[in-house]
Amino acid sequence: MTIATADAFESRRPHMFGLAYRMLGSAEEAEEAEEAEDTVQDAYPRWSGTDRGAIGRPAAWLAKMVTNLCPDRLTSARAQRERYAGP
Repeated sequence: MTIATADAFESRRPHMFGLAYRMLGSAEEAEEAEEAEDTVQDAYPRWSGTDRGAIGRPAAWLAKMVTNLCPDRLTSARAQRERYAGP
């Protein structure tokens, strides 16, 4: 990971967080923000492991990555709720 890689990611973090926050709507605001931040964090390893020379528009690539991760996170959350048997 280079500083340029991290800087490019960090410069887009507010936008990615906003996308994830809106896509992952939940009953509780604090939970929603945590899920959005987790989704942004999940995007970083993909970003750092990708050849930036092959990416023409980094901002669009990052937005698409977060957009693709959100349904996965929603599916995972739904599966966890369905498995919970309760007290």
